[in-house]
Amino acid sequence: MSTTIAYNEYLNTSNSLSSGIEKFGNLLNPVESNRSYSATFDKNNEIQQELDELFKECSEKDWDGYEANPITKDAYFEATRFIQSLSSIPSFPLPEIVPEPTGEIGFEWYKGKQQVFIVSVSGKNELVYAGLFGPNKVHGTEYFGDSLPSIVITNLKRLYT
Repeated sequence: MSTTIAYNEYLNTSNSLSSGIEKFGNLLNPVESNRSYSATFDKNNEIQQELDELFKECSEKDWDGYEANPITKDAYFEATRFIQSLSSIPSFPLPEIVPEPTGEIGFEWYKGKQQVFIVSVSGKNELVYAGLFGPNKVHGTEYFGDSLPSIVITNLKRLYT
């Protein structure tokens, strides 16, 4: 089986993807390139690649050697949607993505001792979250529809401002 890929100067492997995006953006708007969009795209591309690797490594039962449930396609697709929703709040650092033995995917923001916020997705259109902000704790479950629930944004602001 062979695959033929057409050469495209904006996406060739000798240039970085962000360089290709920048060139493409310059074609559309020669006066000013949209660097903030490029940076957001790069961050989302990076975290999506991490998610793809995690899914490959953890999509079979017992992926951890301790009988962990596999990460399901539904959880993977919901995690992808969550990553896309994070692009609406580009001022926060990328979370660490962690597989959970229950088959869920966790997104963890860690700022320091007793400063952490975690959101988990399972593929059921809900976000389960927990946060530790010094002596204060929060946790809950929110419906995950077309946009990021405001409680997630509020808790990220609480962590980083």
